[in-house]
Amino acid sequence: MTIYRYRRELAQLLAETPVYPYVLRTFRSRADVPLVHALLQEAYAARGASLDSCDAWWHQLCTDPEFDARLVFLVETPVGALAAAGIVWNTGVVTELVVAPGYRRQGLGKAVLAQMCGTFAQQGAQVVELKVEPDNEAAIALYEALGMRRVETIASASAVAI
Repeated sequence: MTIYRYRRELAQLLAETPVYPYVLRTFRSRADVPLVHALLQEAYAARGASLDSCDAWWHQLCTDPEFDARLVFLVETPVGALAAAGIVWNTGVVTELVVAPGYRRQGLGKAVLAQMCGTFAQQGAQVVELKVEPDNEAAIALYEALGMRRVETIASASAVAI
């Protein structure tokens, strides 16, 4: 499987993107886990893949040394549904960025990615990176519009951010 690796230099910050009437927030508690898992599972299924069970996925995620729950960014609707989610490793690698189908084309992915970049810039990081499948044209268009550039084409069977 071919995947692209994208990078964004953090010297210039992305403009904050309003998400009203939604709320952009970070992970709060274990109660967020099933919501994030369900959103990710829906996205993976649409691309012909799947996640482990919620408990197994969460255990694997939170025991990874690069995971930090403060780096899970969520967009919540006024009624508490999850519209978008992003997970970035403490090394500045975006591992997940997904927007629920009914909430796409509203700037939510842009808002989550801008928040991730801003968080890392404040911590002194120079770049944020991610991997994406070449046929995920909508994601690639978003990343390139936000100043990310493809830096590598690699063949791998490893998990890819969708």
